Amino acid sequence: MAVELALQAEGLGKAYRRYASNLGRLVELATLGRAERSQPFWALRGVDLEVARGAALGLVGANGAGKSTLLRVLAGTTHPSEGRYRVAGRAAGLLELGAGFHLDFTGRENIALAGMLLGHPRRELRRKEAEILAFAELDEFADQPVRTYSTGMGMRLGFAVATAFDPDVLIVDEVFAVGDMYFQKKCVDRLLAFRAAGGTLLLCSHSLYDVRQMCDEAVWLDGGRVAAAGTSVDVTNEYAAFQREHIEGLARSAPAAARPDAPRVVDARLYAAGTDEEVDEVEPGRSVELRVWYENPTPETTPVHVGLGVLRQDQTLCFGVGTHLDGVDVPGRTGCAVLSLPELPLLSGTFQLLVVLFDGSGVHRYQEHLLARPLVVRSRTKELGLVRVPHAWSVRAGADAPALPASSRSPTGSSTGSSTGSSTGSSTGSPGPATGAAPQPAEGGGAGTS
Repeated sequence: MAVELALQAEGLGKAYRRYASNLGRLVELATLGRAERSQPFWALRGVDLEVARGAALGLVGANGAGKSTLLRVLAGTTHPSEGRYRVAGRAAGLLELGAGFHLDFTGRENIALAGMLLGHPRRELRRKEAEILAFAELDEFADQPVRTYSTGMGMRLGFAVATAFDPDVLIVDEVFAVGDMYFQKKCVDRLLAFRAAGGTLLLCSHSLYDVRQMCDEAVWLDGGRVAAAGTSVDVTNEYAAFQREHIEGLARSAPAAARPDAPRVVDARLYAAGTDEEVDEVEPGRSVELRVWYENPTPETTPVHVGLGVLRQDQTLCFGVGTHLDGVDVPGRTGCAVLSLPELPLLSGTFQLLVVLFDGSGVHRYQEHLLARPLVVRSRTKELGLVRVPHAWSVRAGADAPALPASSRSPTGSSTGSSTGSSTGSSTGSPGPATGAAPQPAEGGGAGTS
């Protein structure tokens, strides 16, 4: 049985024109394009997508990878330069803060404007208006100009409008910082209800947690092209493990000591525990061991200790250990210090292993030695955070909460819900099945990437 597609793209690309100077732009304009002075900048190229009806697809990638450009093309707010796409049914997009809103119109007038642009009759607009204002919690500000709204108020109204008109396909760019935590929870609940009702979701987010939890599949964009596509767990694992060169300071060892008899690290390698198999990619829970070969020409006068620091790509120290912390001596002129790490607790990511050769007090560093290959940890589960901790759950049905001391009681209570993520704003959309073809590259000076 053939799968019904809600969204399909083939060879999609978007190019912008770049000019070396304003003079070149003027010459091209004056000659009606006969004297071409621009160079194309491909913000997006060769993208193929297929999203089944009722599914959710996540987009991940670094800033400038082309995520927002792809969403704008699929939402119909910009034309592709090459390739084609098709959206089955009515699409609505929550793309940019303030997009589609007239700042001098009131909130109520902007709701009507957005609804008419989406092709809804006035009767439906009147029916939806109260629901939108109630969801956005803007009833008392409905007749005030949008320019007087705070950023959070504008985002709340944009989300409420985009999701209120029951689109077939909802295209969302970084939505999970809409308002406070309470309102974020409302947004998540609405998206989950949208999916449960059979809606198709295209979600762009820097929060890999949101992509894993909300989406069935994911696409990783890098430099405007598809770097990986597959299940949300596999793709977010690959993206999390993507090696960026942000650690130039660690890529070189500390300055070498001038003395020829200074202690030094000869080599350091990571092995599968109890074997001679070198590893640089593991799953959480695998046992490994680090072997550090050292030389110390004068151990009697310059005792040494060996330490290891495991750092995430953003230089967060995940954990550190050292022989001086564990009361282990490192004797002899030469030798190999072996650090056993049974059931490595790290979760998905790319980690740098930094070996440090300390003096006898564990303060002065003779040398820092970065292993040549980073350690890539790939998890096949949806566990969160840096490490996996041993744990067990038990549930006692019907158990009552302990009574609070009188001094801790409050006459009022509150509840919050949370979701991680980042920002977005207002709504655009188009009624009916949408298709796109490729006209001439649009002038934009290389803008439009995300």
